[in-house]
Amino acid sequence: MPEPDWSAAESMSDLNSEGETEVECPHCETVFEAYVVNSAGSCEVRLNAHPETAVSADVAFYSPEEDWSDYALPENPLSIWAESFEQAQAYLDAHGSDDGGALINRMVFSQHVAALEAFLGDTLLKEVLGDEKRLGRLLAGDKELAKERFTLAEIQENPGLIRDRVGAYLADIRYHNLAKVDTLYRIALEVELLKEQTQREKLFVAIQHRHDCVHRNGRDKNNEKLTVFTKAYVTETAELFRALIERVDLALSPF
Repeated sequence: MPEPDWSAAESMSDLNSEGETEVECPHCETVFEAYVVNSAGSCEVRLNAHPETAVSADVAFYSPEEDWSDYALPENPLSIWAESFEQAQAYLDAHGSDDGGALINRMVFSQHVAALEAFLGDTLLKEVLGDEKRLGRLLAGDKELAKERFTLAEIQENPGLIRDRVGAYLADIRYHNLAKVDTLYRIALEVELLKEQTQREKLFVAIQHRHDCVHRNGRDKNNEKLTVFTKAYVTETAELFRALIERVDLALSPF
């Protein structure tokens, strides 16, 4: 949801906002372009290609804006992911349960997803901000960045303005939205994350399970407790993440 212009707001009615967004179907994971209008009492979403489709949305709320420039990008995102992977799996082996609804299993599963997100985000930021060609491809190919407009005075005052804006944009991406992340990787890095259909389907299911763990305490949208998180499933999913991460690392390796 696009944020309001906080600095220009003099009353609650000034905090309305609208703009382009994307909506992911919770059933088939298809991503649709949409237009959203948020006000103090409602949030209306219309799919561009299917305006007759009803979309349910809560009123938007906003988190405080973080200054991504204070974040120190790691030199080697792969090594950080590998350490997390080994520690999480060791904890699962020592303390996990064959019970697919066990809390420990869900915690390890969620950590594996968080580590995947961190790797994808850190790698994309590092590669784009460290390579002019990749930065240029992203600026030319991403529809949100293509809308950005700067005056000559703004650029003269801050020569790093474009790089700062791109960094802030990439830092704000939700890296569990694999469809969006796949698009960014293909545009900027020429790497296709979701190339294999079977792997793609399993990844989307895992991300939905992550949502259920984080937002519903391990229950699905019907409030049924999920029992899929056996040690075998958590390990299988972690290995799926490993294969994706190693493929990305190999594609970006200079040798």
